[in-house]
Amino acid sequence: MSGKTILVPVDGASNIKLEALDFDTLATVHSAVTESPSAQHDGLACNATGDEFDWFDRSIQALPAAARAAAVVAPVARGASGGLVGADNTLCEVPGRRLTLTYTQGYPEAVNARFQELAGTKEDFFKETGSIRDFPGSLTLLKRLVFEEMVRPQLLARAAGFGQYGALMGGHYLGDDYLAAIRQAGNEHSYWMCHTGARDVRARPGMPSRAAGLVASFRKLVPATPSVCYKALGAMPAAQAAHLKLSTQPLVIPGGHDTCLSHLPILSTFYQAYPAAAGKPVVQVEAGTWTMIAQMGGAAHVPGDGFTRDIIIQGTVDGESVVTARYGGGSDFAQLKKLAKEKGHGFDSGWDLPRLAQFLGAAHCFVLPNIAPTNAGTGPFPTVKGRIVNEPAFLADGVTAYIASNLLTSMATAHQVAAISRDAGVPVVLTAGGSKDPLFAALLATLTARPVYAMVDRHGQAVTETTTLGAAIAGKAAVLGVHPYQVDTATLGVTYRQIAALPADVAGKLQTYRAKWLQQVNAG
Repeated sequence: MSGKTILVPVDGASNIKLEALDFDTLATVHSAVTESPSAQHDGLACNATGDEFDWFDRSIQALPAAARAAAVVAPVARGASGGLVGADNTLCEVPGRRLTLTYTQGYPEAVNARFQELAGTKEDFFKETGSIRDFPGSLTLLKRLVFEEMVRPQLLARAAGFGQYGALMGGHYLGDDYLAAIRQAGNEHSYWMCHTGARDVRARPGMPSRAAGLVASFRKLVPATPSVCYKALGAMPAAQAAHLKLSTQPLVIPGGHDTCLSHLPILSTFYQAYPAAAGKPVVQVEAGTWTMIAQMGGAAHVPGDGFTRDIIIQGTVDGESVVTARYGGGSDFAQLKKLAKEKGHGFDSGWDLPRLAQFLGAAHCFVLPNIAPTNAGTGPFPTVKGRIVNEPAFLADGVTAYIASNLLTSMATAHQVAAISRDAGVPVVLTAGGSKDPLFAALLATLTARPVYAMVDRHGQAVTETTTLGAAIAGKAAVLGVHPYQVDTATLGVTYRQIAALPADVAGKLQTYRAKWLQQVNAG
């Protein structure tokens, strides 16, 4: 270990965690995790932001002595979360409680209607912003601010700034100087590219959309100056460092959007492993709670009807357009597991090739997408109501249930890969939980008919946590004063394992099964 660490506080919709990575090797040396705290206020769903920051503080205070010489704090921010900060430099949405509105909070119909007026048609808004006008809640940030103007104008009058969650986390580590962090973070590329509706994706990063100019609070509260997530906001004050029992005063960066940061380790290592692929496009499939399918590099192909299928523009840390297709694969998977357990039946991950072939040959059980309530109206088949075809078979055997669930995720994912990446020669890099299962990867390789790779560390284990690693790379870049792609990642010992497709006889059964599944999907 080098004697210096990178601290990465990770804000997630389900869990939050703190990781300490060695500055030189980027290896994780310490980790702590807990459930994401939440709260209710006046019937609104909130992030318990203060409780979250307090947990991060306690976790830092409990670090082993060898991890306390931190060089930088590099936060990770979930999706579209953010909060209003008052002129007194406190989180002002619920005075004294340090809460921020969650992006999943639904809005009154009057707010949705007003936003539709400002945004224009679904097609035009999507073409300009790469965002979906009718996303629920504040996944589209502009709609969040319209909500504040219409429903909480007294609160908005007290606000001096709006900070994306990473900037709020950064502000906390600047001694709760949220306003300074918001100003320094600026119109931060890797966040403002995502879900916000605030940027014109046809222009250079940082250019506001037409709709952004019509939302008065956006112009008032959001900095106009473009910035990047790998530039330091400043150094942690001595009093803050002492409170956290750190032996240093680390730099603090504003943190990036989780998906954008997850691209960094791919871009930093894949081209090194395959020099002939340098500069060519690659598709990352991050198979976690959200299955995120993103083509990095090459021409951005955005289907004109992408707004109907959860296809959006996200970005790299520099704000370059990345076409991303989403599907709540992990959410459907978790719902199916919960269903099996609640009914006293198994959900057995002990599948193998013979059992898969047997299941495909029978073709008697299918799971349709959107079975998780939170997936309603989203993903590649938004109008399909999730259900199990032949539920008795699904529940009768834990392996059957597990295979059917994996087939749902892999087939929906393959559908989204084809939607955003026309060239079948573009390879797929599989990350997150899905990369741990070679049979799932083989399904994806067969269904997409593309080369599929899994990242492997020096110990031969799948590299599943690319978001934390991406944040660490961004933090190290800030300390060194270089671009993240210039950070040496060779010490990670990352290699890529190409996953073979299924044998021809099994692949043939899979294609027959897929055709029957699509018939069920198209029937709704």
